[in-house]
Amino acid sequence: MNSSQNRAFKRLLDLSPLILLVALTAIFAAIDQRVVSGQSLINIVSQATPIAVLAIGAMIVLLTAGIDLSAGVGVAFCAVLIASLVDAGFGLFPSLAIGLAVMLFVGFINGIVISLLRIPPFVTTLAAMVVLQGATLAVASKGVLILKDPTLRFIGIERSLGIPHVIFMTVIIVAAAAILMRMTRFGLRTYALGSDAGAAELAGIPVARHTVLIYMASGLFVFLTAAVMISRVPVVTPNIGGTSLLLDAIAAAVLGGTSIFGGRGTVWGTVVGALIVSLLTTALRVFGTDPSSLELYKGAIIMAALLADTGMTLAKARLSGPAR
Repeated sequence: MNSSQNRAFKRLLDLSPLILLVALTAIFAAIDQRVVSGQSLINIVSQATPIAVLAIGAMIVLLTAGIDLSAGVGVAFCAVLIASLVDAGFGLFPSLAIGLAVMLFVGFINGIVISLLRIPPFVTTLAAMVVLQGATLAVASKGVLILKDPTLRFIGIERSLGIPHVIFMTVIIVAAAAILMRMTRFGLRTYALGSDAGAAELAGIPVARHTVLIYMASGLFVFLTAAVMISRVPVVTPNIGGTSLLLDAIAAAVLGGTSIFGGRGTVWGTVVGALIVSLLTTALRVFGTDPSSLELYKGAIIMAALLADTGMTLAKARLSGPAR
């Protein structure tokens, strides 16, 4: 295979998430038009917003071959914390600021333990997940909180031109994340660290400090996801977010082309992956799938995505070799 064919094949691999989204949309439209009706498509995009935001945070961590298992429970904790503070009379914006500070601190602790104590990300963030589960139950003393803040309602529920404002807010977050990852030192160093940590250190990148920043970025996107969710669903309980949302986010990142081996992934591909996950969930519900089986199908999707990621990694490695 010559160099031009190599480039064409690599381009095809890069476009595979978008191709999969278009193919699934066409297949589901042929099976049942209700899946892709006008209102259904808006609902699919709206339901994809928290998945996309959390998946971007997951992508940043996965770029370095790490993982943040505490992210899903972190969303629940942050949402409950913000709702409890608002309910106690702190006001929305001070409550959001406190929620942001707490999640950045959680990310800071995760990063310190991983980078300085050399404890694997899986173990570190699993421990953080357990701590956050307990903290969520401790903070949620009232069990259920109902937020009636007009600002949240304007962002998450109200619409302009028939489109929920939460979609516009998510577009802004996605655009900012794309700029962060492609046009700033943080993004360039993250890709370099994921591609070859040893070479990145030799190039003068402070690996330990940057690892801390990466997990703080994960905490930032956990906070943003919590903000998106409490704007869309004003009834806040300890069950908001959680493991199910984390699975959706990881599936979205991997389906969107992020490699679990590090060094490869894009914000836009991750957003496409979130749309695929939301589309699949909606289609399964329209087809009458038992709700208790949804997690089974999501697990199968993640497994298939991981196998595809391994195949793509091997294919790109072969293409990167000398042409024959």
